[in-house]
Amino acid sequence: MEWILFDKDGTLIEFDHSWEKIGVRLVNSFLDTFPVANKEATLRKLGVVKDTISPDSVMGSGSLDEIVHAFNDESGKDVSKWTRDTSQALVDSREPENNWIDGVYDMIQSLRQEGYKIGIVTSDSEKGVTQFLEETHSKDAFDLVISTEAHAAEKPNPEVLKPLFDHYDVKPEDVAIVGDTNNDMKTKVNAKLGLAIGVLSGIAKKEELVDADYVIETAVSVPEVLKKYTQNN
Repeated sequence: MEWILFDKDGTLIEFDHSWEKIGVRLVNSFLDTFPVANKEATLRKLGVVKDTISPDSVMGSGSLDEIVHAFNDESGKDVSKWTRDTSQALVDSREPENNWIDGVYDMIQSLRQEGYKIGIVTSDSEKGVTQFLEETHSKDAFDLVISTEAHAAEKPNPEVLKPLFDHYDVKPEDVAIVGDTNNDMKTKVNAKLGLAIGVLSGIAKKEELVDADYVIETAVSVPEVLKKYTQNN
């Protein structure tokens, strides 16, 4: 294994509740802009309950593409552009919370000392990732950062990893991905990566990480998983 790619929110840092606020605001704006027959039923279907979001719903763990499809279905029309533009505007205006999960920063430094290349693959925008790197003074800890803008590929689409494979001489089987949702794990499957490590420090429960090769409490245990993987292969 040469590269270890980490999701950001819920994996490197504590789950950022500003994302939940954005999700609720996006749904409320959708319902205000495109009235539906049964507002309460739509809220439940999208996963919004009393201004909170169910982790296993499309709003809780779905990709932007999946949210777009859900909004199209609920409105009965193509609201793709509105959804992407509104989502990006909300993301750009949010005030992020950037608190490292205990021990994860030191773990990354130890992996770097062992010779691994370290990257971030996140659904956050470039602005959000830059804020994280600046606030935590951790820019030098990462060899590659892949963010997701409104009209770009996103996890679990393997195209999201083009910046890695276009600029570095590495085979997919020599890349591991670490994340807190099954979309992270599906990225491993779709891109034919070597290893998918699910963490329980974010929004997913263990039984939801169905495509993970290993499931651990937090990313602090990633080095142990890598040793097991190396011994078994």
